[in-house]
Amino acid sequence: MSRKQLSVRLYGVPVGVLEQDLHGAMHFTYLDTAAHPLSISMPLSKRDYDNNHCEAFFGGLLPESDAARKLLGKKFGISPNNPFSLLREIGKDCAGAISFHPEDDPVSPHDDFALEGRPLSDKELATYIQELPKKPLFIGVDGLRLSLAGVQDKAAVCLIDGKVAIPQHGCPTTHILKPAIESYGGTVENEYFCMKLAKRLGLTVADVEIRRAEDTPYLLVTRYDRISSGDKIRRVHQEDFCQALSVATSHKYQNEGGPGFKQCFDLLRQTSTPVVDRKRLAQLAIFNYLIGNTDAHAKNFSLLHLPNDTIELSPLYDALSTRIYEGLSKKMAMKIGSKYELDYVEPQHWQELCQDIGYSYPLLKETLLSQIERIREAAKQEVESLKTSSIELDTINSIVSFLDRHCTRTVKRFGSQ
Repeated sequence: MSRKQLSVRLYGVPVGVLEQDLHGAMHFTYLDTAAHPLSISMPLSKRDYDNNHCEAFFGGLLPESDAARKLLGKKFGISPNNPFSLLREIGKDCAGAISFHPEDDPVSPHDDFALEGRPLSDKELATYIQELPKKPLFIGVDGLRLSLAGVQDKAAVCLIDGKVAIPQHGCPTTHILKPAIESYGGTVENEYFCMKLAKRLGLTVADVEIRRAEDTPYLLVTRYDRISSGDKIRRVHQEDFCQALSVATSHKYQNEGGPGFKQCFDLLRQTSTPVVDRKRLAQLAIFNYLIGNTDAHAKNFSLLHLPNDTIELSPLYDALSTRIYEGLSKKMAMKIGSKYELDYVEPQHWQELCQDIGYSYPLLKETLLSQIERIREAAKQEVESLKTSSIELDTINSIVSFLDRHCTRTVKRFGSQ
């Protein structure tokens, strides 16, 4: 056989074939029976989508960390740089509603799954979290095989009767578990606070909570690409902006050839409610600017493809105040006007941004100043609500201090116009 093949399925229904030729290049073709496209970047067509398209979309479903890929490669006896082989091994539960199967796998169309899994004791969970650097994605625990994009060590789990569980019998995962990043203190508290702050501002965000397994803290994020109803769980298809724009994960940063705000805002013209989604993205861009999240690249924004053929911007799912950490780049993942460095953004650069993306500058300015007016009070309220909890406040206090200085500086700059 000149090609290796995988059946690509959406909601359990075969929609196309992913092939790898003798030279290692991937190709994708839709079946004639396919009713829904996988991506805005790959509309339904009889064409052969080449390796560049495949690397951007299918490769974008896989972990980014070289260390994680090497460990996965070692476990399964495959090259860590071969996305086709990785998807063959861990592609049955991915982001959204896509899955990868041997072509002779029985076809099982699905809408709802029974919520089934093995609850973990605190001791077990603490052990698995501590082993994440050596066992990425909890791969191998109870035969678990799934994929998550991103650099950070994390795992996908189920929440059953309030307990973290390893999914069983094909049950999709319902939550993302994110432990602390060892190199940077308080990342669990940092992301929790930023997400809660966004929610207080009325932004659409994924639900989060901080938990502990024995002495090990972790963030539990509710998956926005899953719908839970009682003891049933349903997948929802999604793609991140890099996938939708056919940009490989390795180029996710604008200064490395990746998408900037212009491409992101233009992309949203293809959703079901472009005006609403472009306004939401402007709110998120401003929020990330205010909290000092310089790592808000195109893979941190996604589109939901809902079952009724509606496409919309997903909730915020990854927000961290990176500016409070020494040693991290101060350069933003996407520039505002002509400026990459957050400290040097002036009103004129917001004007440049609005010209680039075709957005009303008076509306953006109003949104920015409104968020500034509300965000400091929201931060105080959130801190007050945490004082009776066991959540460590040192990192959160650092964010509040940065936020106060940054907001004050920004208001002064607009006041001097």
